[in-house]
Amino acid sequence: MTDRKAIRQDKWLLRLMKAGLPVALICVASLWVGHLYNDSAFGKLFLVTLPIALILGFAYNIRYVMLLARAKREASSE
Repeated sequence: MTDRKAIRQDKWLLRLMKAGLPVALICVASLWVGHLYNDSAFGKLFLVTLPIALILGFAYNIRYVMLLARAKREASSE
């Protein structure tokens, strides 16, 4: 079995996580606040942060799967 804790210590995964979580929180918060106060500025902020959050999330997931597949392939070759 692969060591997932070691995979999660990858420097690019950590960077993507540290950048993506605040962007995602701002994205969701702007959606809720914009709806609550009926303010279009928060809607625009949501539309700006949504693609950034999605790209960072997809990049994190793709990197994680690549590292997991690499670790499994190396473990099976040993």
